[in-house]
Parts: sequence; structure tokens; C-alpha cells
Amino acid sequence: MLSKTPLSFLASQLFQRRLPMGGCLAVLLLGSTWAQAAEDYDQLVREARAGNYQPALQRLRQNPDDLAHLDDHLVIAGWAGLDEEVLQTYQRHPQARLSGGAWAAVARAYRNLKRWPQALEAYRRGLAAHPGDPALQQGQAMTLVDAGRGPEALQKAAALVAAAPRDAERRLALAYVHQQMGEPYAALFQVDQARQLAPQHSRVLGEYVDALQAAGLPRQALAFGERHPGVLSAAQQRSLQADRVAELVRLAEVSPLRDSERFVVADRAIAEADRLLAQWAGDPAAAQEVRRVRIDRLGGLYARARMAEVVEEYQRLHAEGVELPPYALRWVAGASLYQRQPELAAELYRQVIASENAKDSDWMDDHQGLFYALVESERLDELPTLADGLVAQQPVRLHPPGMGVAVPNDDWLEARLLQANGRLYRNDLPATQRDYERLVASAPDNSRLRTGLASTYLSRGWPRRAEDQLKIAESTDPRGVALETEQGMVARELQEWRQLDLLADDVIQRFPEQLQAQRLDYLRQVHHMAELRISAYGGHANGGEVNGSRDLGFDSVLYSPPIADHWRLFGGAGYATGDFEEGTGHYRWQRVGTEWTGRDTTLEAEVSHNDYGDGDKLGLRLSGVHDIDDQWQYGWSAARLSRETPLRALNSGIRADRLDGFLRWRQSEQREWRLAYAPSHFSDGNMRHELALTGSQRFYSSPYLVADLGLEVSGSRNSKSEDVPYFNPKSDLLLLPSLNLEHTLYRRYQTRWTQQGQLGAGSYSQQHHGTGAVGLIGYGQRLSLDDRFDAGLALSAVSRPYDGDRELDYRLVFDLSYRF
Repeated sequence: MLSKTPLSFLASQLFQRRLPMGGCLAVLLLGSTWAQAAEDYDQLVREARAGNYQPALQRLRQNPDDLAHLDDHLVIAGWAGLDEEVLQTYQRHPQARLSGGAWAAVARAYRNLKRWPQALEAYRRGLAAHPGDPALQQGQAMTLVDAGRGPEALQKAAALVAAAPRDAERRLALAYVHQQMGEPYAALFQVDQARQLAPQHSRVLGEYVDALQAAGLPRQALAFGERHPGVLSAAQQRSLQADRVAELVRLAEVSPLRDSERFVVADRAIAEADRLLAQWAGDPAAAQEVRRVRIDRLGGLYARARMAEVVEEYQRLHAEGVELPPYALRWVAGASLYQRQPELAAELYRQVIASENAKDSDWMDDHQGLFYALVESERLDELPTLADGLVAQQPVRLHPPGMGVAVPNDDWLEARLLQANGRLYRNDLPATQRDYERLVASAPDNSRLRTGLASTYLSRGWPRRAEDQLKIAESTDPRGVALETEQGMVARELQEWRQLDLLADDVIQRFPEQLQAQRLDYLRQVHHMAELRISAYGGHANGGEVNGSRDLGFDSVLYSPPIADHWRLFGGAGYATGDFEEGTGHYRWQRVGTEWTGRDTTLEAEVSHNDYGDGDKLGLRLSGVHDIDDQWQYGWSAARLSRETPLRALNSGIRADRLDGFLRWRQSEQREWRLAYAPSHFSDGNMRHELALTGSQRFYSSPYLVADLGLEVSGSRNSKSEDVPYFNPKSDLLLLPSLNLEHTLYRRYQTRWTQQGQLGAGSYSQQHHGTGAVGLIGYGQRLSLDDRFDAGLALSAVSRPYDGDRELDYRLVFDLSYRF
């Protein structure tokens, strides 16, 4: 209680003591002076109550040992927030008898300085001297929770409210305890009760705004503050506005029920952020809120799939020295991955993961992001350690508290999927297949697992198996973007062009921002482009029995864009020349035709003009390739004036009509066999029969190197073997095992640069000329770009006998396919 000495007290003392007149005058004069001084002091106290603390404090500091005004000094210094001065003044007189207000000031000073034991001791002593003092009781409860003694604080605060439920201050104290114990909604309830009890009390209104903000309700807090002018300071209003942007960003990350509405909240968040940033531009006081809103705006841009802007704004913030919190780094990492900057994404995901633990809700998502950042940056050697470690950390089932049964652990499933996909990206397709088939068997209704299995089947060259799996998955998730995208990929492989267009149209219209939808749409666009194919060769041989000592040729064909889904027109031209004993041969041809493609079938028909030897000739060709299933395929071709006719024969005016047929069995990328038979009828009466069996068996696979064993067994028989101007053995047989290597030199998304090596050693037997060794060595490189350009160049050398004479043939081969 602050000191006061009324003038009426002095007057009564004068008359009661009946002093002489002179003495009375002297006393009255002295009393008047003293009363004037007291009145001046009272004025200083009133000013202190109004917030002008310094005049009163200056007066009190002149006599710090004045016990009569000790309470005043402690209380006013406490009002001024001078905690150190409060404690220094109190410690000069630790045994002084203090009022309840003074004890509250001392205890509050200790509490403000986080000296919890001393604060609690001050509250204890104050309550011992002033039992039932509400300020001391409330302060004690709040200090207990500050000191980490939450249950005890809650018990005391709840008892205070129970004793006087209509006391707003007691409810505020209980609200504080709830808030410090991490119970914002319980705190909000108590503050709301206090607001109803004291609806005009400015402190209560301010506490209500704070409680709304702490409960994650910035919109309501802001609206309430705007309805009650003076409750919000400018800084608090900016803080709530920034909180509102953050709330919108969080809501933008929640998928709405309808796909068409998924960007509504994100657009609102970005618009509000832009409005506030424009409003606060140039205001130094708003610097902290500007930084907050800029960071949260990244989340709005990320939810809106404006990924380039996310990365650009991050770069600006980074240049300004702004450190982003982990949740914002997560947005930037995802945007970087989207923007094909996987190295940056991996670095950021590692920073995010370092700041969290396995109990965080985004922990597995962040590891998934890191996994795919490693995949896209071609750091494939790191995948097994990451995926296997995640699987090892996760139990298959969880035992939530209060539940008597175990539940499946979603994080374990996500880790197993990463493990399976890691094997896929490391080119271990058999292991990937086994993983997915086991997962599907354990959860047959999971459409995501079946879609993954279908993707694996498609990678192994089994589109029909993939189609079956996707049909099953369709029953549980008929319009999932991942499902439809994979169905589109299968339709493309099966040449179901109408289905491809429908699926690509649907996913790109519904999800134009999703990369998988963009990928399918792009591949569909590539299919609808024109295509140019070119092949060329050049060779040099020391004998030139078959192709000439020097030979050169090229063939080109241009296909139109697809017409009515299935048809393409084409036209092309080619040329071949070679040097032979009887002279140099020349062969020119031009051709036009049409191609029809549909499910399981490709057909071509062409008419050609052929210029060789002794004149112009008309050529015709029909061909077809038919898939029986995912493993069996057969094809055929019938040609009048076949371009497979040896150039040496054409140079002598001899043409050939030819039939071709083949049967292929392809188990997977691991194993394949092909049997081909081709009879040819030459215009000189010769009948040639050719039979060839070729196969390959993969024996080594790694992310960047595959090795196959190859085998070619081929032979021919000719009805006429003498007196012909071209190589025409009565019968022959070639046996040629080989080792074939393919090494990836560079890979970046759809860009791939590889090199190939080939070594072969076998034998060649020719009737009447015995058997001789055959040696083969070859090297080539191949470049693929953007699904539209593919070209290869290869150099080979073959040593083998012809008619008993050994020839060494060097050959350079080039081929190119380009869509535009």
C-alpha cells in the first residue's frame, strides 16, 4: 500500500494538545510545509500510477533507506520493469515488513529474471505475511509452472478458480498455467471465461487475443482485435497478419475433396502475402514480419506448384543472409527437385533431416525426397545404405498406447518401397520384381503397390502383365494420377494410341503441374510428331568378295505424323556402292508407303523405284510384326526386288525376291532367342535358303554396366553355286559366340550417352573350302536426347574366310532417329 498523510490528521493533533498560540503558529507553519511536501509526493505517486515512473523513482532514490517509503519504491520500480532495482532495494532490507503488493513486486522481479527458487521463496514469505492475497496466490501458481512444476501449479490455479469462479484475474492465471503446459485450447477456454466476466477490461481483451493466437487461430484473433480498437498494437497486428499467412499456407498443403479446388487456398495465401509485403514496404519496424511472410510465401508458391519462383526467392533470401527454418528448407528442396536441381535438393534435404528425428511427421517424407534427389543426381551407390537403414529402423507393426492390437506401420511400407525402387534404379529388375510381388501379396488391395508392380513389369518388357495389374488397381483408385499415368505408359507400349490420348488428356487437364502427368503428355506429343530415320555405312576389305573392297551406302525414310491414330505415310531414298573385280556397282532406290500400327500388330506396305545395273525396276514390299503375348513375337516380310539382294548381284543385273520370317522368344531383359528363316529367289535361277538362330544371356548387371553373352548360329544353302558373279556358297555354317558390353558414360534425366564393346570368336565352315576361324571386335557409342533424338556410331573389324581366302573387313555404321 502506498503511503499517505492527510492534512486533517495534523489539524486534529494541534487542537487536542492545546499548544500556546505562538507554538501553534509554529507548528501549523511546520505542518503546512510538511503537508505541502506530502501533497507533492502524492502527486508523484499518482503520476507513477499513470505511467510516469521516473519523477517518483528519483525522489525515492534520494533516501533508499527510508523504510516508510520502502513499499512504494519496490512497487513503482516493479511497474517500471526495473527488476534489478527492485531486488537491490529489497536486499538492503531483507527483514523489513512489506505489504502484499511489495512482496508481489519482489517475487515478480525474481520471476522475470528466471530465478525461480528465489521467486517462489518470496511468494511463500509474502503469503505467510498476507494469507489469501490473490495477487500472491496467482503469482505463485504461475511461477510454479515456469519452474517446471506444472501439476502443482495447475492444482493451485484450479483451486483459486474454484474458490472464486467469477474472478477474471484468477482465470487468467489458470489460463497461463495451461498455456505453459502446452494446452492452448484449455488456456483459451479460461481466457474466454474471463472475457465474459470482464468484457471491457483492456488487459483481459489483450489476453484473449494472445490466447487465440497461441491456439492457432490468427484470423479470429485479428478480427477480434479489429473490433476492439486499442487492443492490438501495430506490432501485434503485424504479427497476427503474418500468422494468418502462415495459417493459409498450412491449409494449402491439405488436399481438398475436389481436384479443381486444390489451388484456391494457395492462391489466397500468396495474394495475402503480396498485399502485406506491399503494405509494409519501407517500414523498418516491420522488418521481422516481412521476413516471416517472405518465408511463409515460399510454402504458398510450393503448394501452387510455382517451383521456379520458390527457388528464385530462396536464392534471394540466401543472398541476404536469411536462414530458413527446416520446414521452409523442405519446400525449397522439393521445388529444387521439381526444377531438376537434384544436387541442391539433396543438400537441403540432408539439412532438414539433421534437424529432426524419427518421430517427426515429415521424417519419412524427407527421406523419400533425399532418396529421389540421389536418384536424379545419379548417386545410385548411396541408395542401398539409405533404404536398408530406413527398413532396419522401422518395425512392421506398431502398438499404439491404449490399443490392444498392433497396426501396420506406414513408415515401414514406405521404407520397403524405397528399397524396392532402389533396386530398380540400380538395374536389378529381378530383385525389384520379387520385392513388389511380395508386397502386393501382403496387401492386395493397395493400388499404389500394384501400380509399382505394373511399372516393374513394364520395365522388364511385359506390358500385358502390367495392364492386368493396373486393371486390378483401377477397382480401388480409378482416377488416381499415378494409376492413369502408368496406364498411359502401358497403352503407349501396346500401341493403343486412342487410349494413350484419352489418358494423357485427362491427367494433364486435371494435374498440369505434376511431373508424371507432364511426362505422359510429352511422350504422347512425341508420338504425334514426324520421324526421320537415317542409316549409313562404309567399309573396307582386303578381298571384297561379298561387299566389295570399298563399299558405302545410306538409307533414309521420313514418316508423317500419325493420321487417324494408326496410320503413317512414309517416303525415303537410299544409295549403295561397292568396288568389285568386275567393276564398281551402284544402286539407288526411292520408296513410298504406309504403316499401320495397332495393338499387337505393325504392318507396312511400300512401293519402290530401283535403279541398278541394267535399268529401272519396280519393287514391292509387305511386312508385319505380331505380338502373341509378352514373350512371344513373330514377323514376316515379302519383297519383290529385295534390298537384301547382294550389291554384287545387282551390279550384274541379277535381282532377288525374298521372303522373311522370324519367331522371337524374349523372357525378359535377361534372356532372348530369335529364329529366322529367309528363302530368296534370284533372277538367275538360284534359290537360297538362310536360317539363323541368335540369342543373348545377361550375366552381369549394375547401374552403369551390363554384360551379355551372345550366340549366333547361321547357315545357308544355295541351289546354284557355280558360274555366278556373287558370293554364293553351296552351303555354309557360322558359329559365333560373343561378349557384348554396354557402359553408361553419362545420364541426366532423358539424356543418355553410352559406349558399347563387342568381342567374338568362332568358326566358319563352307562346303568345299573347309573351316576357318572367325574373329570379331567392335566398339561404338550412342547418344539419346529428350526422347526425340537417338543416334549411334560403331566401328567393327571382322576376320573370316570366304571361299577359303581370309578377309579382314573394317566397317563403320551410323544410324539416327529424330522426331520433330
